Formats: sequence, C-alpha cells, structure tokens
Amino acid sequence: MKKTIKNIAFLVCISICYISCEAIDFGDINENPNGPTVAVTSQLLTEAQKAIGNSVVTSVKGILFTQQLTEGQYPSSSRYTGLTSNYNGWYTGPIQNLNEIIKINRDEDLMTTAEAFGDNNNQIAVAKIIRAFLLQNITDRWGALPWTEAFQGIDFPQPKFDTQEELYNYMFVEVDEALSLINIDNSGPKGDLIFNGNMSRWKTFANTLKMTMALRISDANPSLAKSKFEAAIAGGVIKSNSENILFNFGADDGSDNPWQDRFESRVDYLLSETLANALRTNQDPRLFKYVEPSRDGSISETNFPNGIDAKYVGAPNGYVNGNVQDYSLPTRTVTGNQRYKSPIYTSAQVKLSLAEAKLKGWSIGSGTVESLLKEGIEESMRFWGVDELDINAYTDAHTSATLADIAYEKWVALYLNGPEAWAEWRRLDMPVLIPSGNAVDPRIPVRDAYDSSIEDNNSANYASIISIQGPDNLHTKLWWDKN
Repeated sequence: MKKTIKNIAFLVCISICYISCEAIDFGDINENPNGPTVAVTSQLLTEAQKAIGNSVVTSVKGILFTQQLTEGQYPSSSRYTGLTSNYNGWYTGPIQNLNEIIKINRDEDLMTTAEAFGDNNNQIAVAKIIRAFLLQNITDRWGALPWTEAFQGIDFPQPKFDTQEELYNYMFVEVDEALSLINIDNSGPKGDLIFNGNMSRWKTFANTLKMTMALRISDANPSLAKSKFEAAIAGGVIKSNSENILFNFGADDGSDNPWQDRFESRVDYLLSETLANALRTNQDPRLFKYVEPSRDGSISETNFPNGIDAKYVGAPNGYVNGNVQDYSLPTRTVTGNQRYKSPIYTSAQVKLSLAEAKLKGWSIGSGTVESLLKEGIEESMRFWGVDELDINAYTDAHTSATLADIAYEKWVALYLNGPEAWAEWRRLDMPVLIPSGNAVDPRIPVRDAYDSSIEDNNSANYASIISIQGPDNLHTKLWWDKN
C-alpha cells in the first residue's frame, strides 16, 4: 500500500511539473537585448581579410620553392617534404564568411540591417573580389577543387570537383560582376582592413587581379587571356608605387606581421645562395635592401666595388644550415616591424606584366617592352628604398628585354611574395633553378597534392578528377602550366 501511494504521488508531481512547464511563457528572458539578430558583416569581412595576410601574402612555401630564402637548422619545405596539404580551412573559414556577406546583403529581410555596414552592392563586390583572389591562390596550389557544388553542408557532403579551367572561367565572371556592382559614390564596407572602404581602390584591386589571372592562363587560353588582360588595363590597374596594394597588419600579437613573429625568438629562414648569387652577379643593389649583412660569415669572391657585398652570404638550399648567423637574414625592415605592410600587388609586378604583354603583341597602351621592363625594375628598387644613382647604374647596365629578362626581374621583384613568385616561376619556367641536392625527390614541386581525407570522404569525385587532371602528386602540372 505504501509503495502504491508513493508511485501515485510521484506521478502527480510529474504531471504538475509538466503542466507548469507548458503553462509558463518565459518570453525573451534568455535573449540578449544587446546582441545582434543577424551576423555582423563588418566582422565577417575583417576575419576573411585576415586570411590574405596570414595565409597568402606571407606564405613561406613558395618563397622556399623559388629559392629566395632557404631554411636554417630544421629544413623541411626547402627539401620538398610536405607530400599533401589540406584546403578545408579555406572553405570553413574565410570563404564561408564571404559567402555569408553576399547572402545577407542579397536577402530582402536582412539587407536593410546590413546596410549599416556599407552599401549592399559594395559589400557584395568586395566579398566577390576577395573570394576570387583567395580562390585563385587555392586553385594555383591544388588545381581542381570542389566549388559549384560545395558549401551546402550536410545536404551535399560529396561535391564534384571543378577543373581549373572551369574555376578560372568562374573567377573572371566573379570579378566582372564585382566591378559592375561597385559604386564609388556610395559607402564602402566597414571592417575593411585593406582600403578602409575606399571603393576606387577596390576597383583597382579587381582590375589588377583580373590582369594577373589573365596573364596566368596566357599559354592555356591565349585569346581569353588577351581579351581579359586588355579589359583590365582599360579598367585601371596599379600605375605607381603610391597605388601599391598592401596588407595592413595590426600592433597586437593576434593581428601583427607574421614575419615579425617568426624572428621574435628564433631564426629559421636565411637568404638562399641562389638569390644571393644572382643579385651579386648582376651587381643588383637590392641585395643590400632584401637582407641584413651576416653577423659571423663572409665570402671571399665579391663582385661589388670595394667588396661591400662580402658580408651578404647565402645558404645552400635544403641543407642543415645550423650556424644561422653565418648567413644573411631577411631585412629587419620586414622582420622587425609588427605593422609592416606586406605587398599583395605592386607597381613593379604590373609593369613587368605589361612588358610581357607588350612582347606578346597585346594592346595595352603606350610604352615599349624595353621601357616597361625598365619601369618595372625602377619601381621595385624604389619600393625597397634603393638610391636613384644605383637604380640608374643598374638599368644602364641591363638593357636587354627578352622574355627571360622579364621572368628574371619578376622573380627578383616578387621577393617574399611566395604565392605569386611560385606561380609565375611555374608558368614561365624561368629563371632556371637547381633543386635542392638534399631533397628525397630532386624536383621542385609544381602543385600541392590533396590531403588523404579528400580521397577517403569523396572517393568517387576524387577518382574522377584525378583521371582528368593527372596523378595526385607534387609534379603533375596545372592546367595553365604549359611550358
């Protein structure tokens, strides 16, 4: 009887609790009245742009592959040891943020609120430009990528791969759409680390990006490359160092210059003997701007007047260079400044690209191959603070303007811009670089291989794209890499 009474009492209590829960309306007691009701697009933009500085502009792999720098006592990428790489972080991070900016600014229910952070169309335009910029960097590493069927979450977990040709066609459309949306008279996006919402500058960024993409595919699709390149020049690209597109790092440890962090407590990167020898042979004054003189080392065979280059020492590529102070280190102008402005695109790169386009016979306006090459050299040297007398001495002694000359000067001018240096070296196959003698596979990589999780999680589409693109290794050339 006692047990029965206890059970009845328990059931009554449960019923009362259930009824009470059903009857009480807690309203907005758990809602933060000061919290946003939709994602803040300015914050999404800032986070997406950080990827440009942290993962693109200051990427080390391309710098090591093109032998501008090499490693000290712990060689890895300079020996081509990274057999696979994963692109997932791009998809779940910056690109997803950019997708959300576009989505919010197109949503009729959200766009009015979003306009507090800048004109809707200008926000969309900037997101598209950055998305195309990041996509070019990613596809120029791996080649084909999931794209048109990607970003659908659990509804579509196994998207097909788009070929690199399809991705480039998509990027051209993306940039052209962005340019058509830009209204320089309306407010630019808030949270913009690069131009602080200046839409005229974003227009220049978009056209310079389009120019770079066009030249990249010039051996794979010459007619499309020519038309897009000429359209970009007509639209307005960087014209001088005052218009260089630089990434602005912050002053705190969470947003500062990665090069400063890399040299804060250790030394891992040294001047490569390849670049050192090239600059010394050509008596290029950028040698004294790119790196610091060695603390302990020196060379006996100098090439500058009065042996002023004796303390500028390059290290062999891919070796265990344990005595790091025997070699020259990257300039303190870069490694000693938390807020150093890292180049994304420069006037030098544009001028040298124009010289190549002129050599191809494309319609790009005034100037000759020789004059544009000279301007590219001058702009590079001025950016690095070379004295005008030294600039004149160099250009007076280097008047040849062949494709090999353009390729060499672009390699030098793209110092510390790993993605662009690696991509342009692969496209042009110049200058000739000798692979590290310490590499297991003595071939400089021409792409990144997919992470093993790609094959494991998307096997059918992985197999399909490999059958089209070629073996999934470091040495299968990308679509645009025809030389």
